[in-house]
Amino acid sequence: MTAMGDAEARERHAALAAALRDVARPWMRRISSVLGAWNPCSPELVDLVEGDLLAFTQRDPAAHGSWHEVMGSYRCFRAVLSHRLAHSLLAAPRRSDADGSHLRMLARSVAEQATVETGVEIHPAAAIGRRFVVDHGMGTVIGETARLGDDCYVLHGVVLGSTGIADNPRGRRHPTIGSRVEIGAFARVLGPIEIGDDAVIGCHALVQCDIPAGARVSVLNHHQEIRGATTIDITAIEVIGEGLLLVRGRGLAHSGLRVEGLSGRRRSATPVAVLDRGNRHLLLGLDAPAGKPPEHVRLTAPDGTSTSILIPRAAGVRRTRDAGSGSAGSRAGAG
Repeated sequence: MTAMGDAEARERHAALAAALRDVARPWMRRISSVLGAWNPCSPELVDLVEGDLLAFTQRDPAAHGSWHEVMGSYRCFRAVLSHRLAHSLLAAPRRSDADGSHLRMLARSVAEQATVETGVEIHPAAAIGRRFVVDHGMGTVIGETARLGDDCYVLHGVVLGSTGIADNPRGRRHPTIGSRVEIGAFARVLGPIEIGDDAVIGCHALVQCDIPAGARVSVLNHHQEIRGATTIDITAIEVIGEGLLLVRGRGLAHSGLRVEGLSGRRRSATPVAVLDRGNRHLLLGLDAPAGKPPEHVRLTAPDGTSTSILIPRAAGVRRTRDAGSGSAGSRAGAG
């Protein structure tokens, strides 16, 4: 490491030590009465939170590569730093005459204050591996018996919880998450299940069973509505054959209803064939010309009322021959 790099590392360590002391300060007198001499910014703890800080700096493009920016303004990083301190309190050796419940109460007090300040609720007993990132973070909840491996990345609104509501049994009731797992916004992972290494859990997913390593979990059959004066109400989406999608609902025979396929990041729209229609159903043909098959279908009435439907992967899309290229079509799954 260069002299400049050494100086920056010392500056970073000093800033992290100061942040840890700042989190611990309101409870230091009570902590000392239970633990005696205790250092809230031990080298081991500073190294741990430095890994979190650098992971956030490197993995979140909004941080612009600046650990100063993350340290100085990111409440979600403050939540992780506070959890590291609270968790270290639970692991610290206490005085022989001290009551363990007092230490648990102090650790919980640190965690609760962090929740108030950051909107991220992490139980102090949750075991979290190195280089942990909670991005945005508001509304994220991580339960007492949750276990996370190294290099996990979690977005806002994620719940790592139990399957019950009230009167849950003691013992392991929260998920075990492997290393390098990514969890999208508002996903709920519930119960004493195991998520394998390198899994990706998409936004709004509800997971209540084990997920193998490297798997991707996503929400299908999800639709979005924009309502005007026209009523378009989707009640069911059914795959009835290769490239055939049956949409059930109300208002589907409306005069001037436009049906388009959307694909790609820019959601470019192409017409979708309506093979049969009635007030309560639409039969859509999803054959696509050469190029990317549709990922969504959008229904739009003349007054602007629209509904966007995510096409299930089970609805295989046949590619038709592109007259311009003269190439034979191949078969591909939607989405």
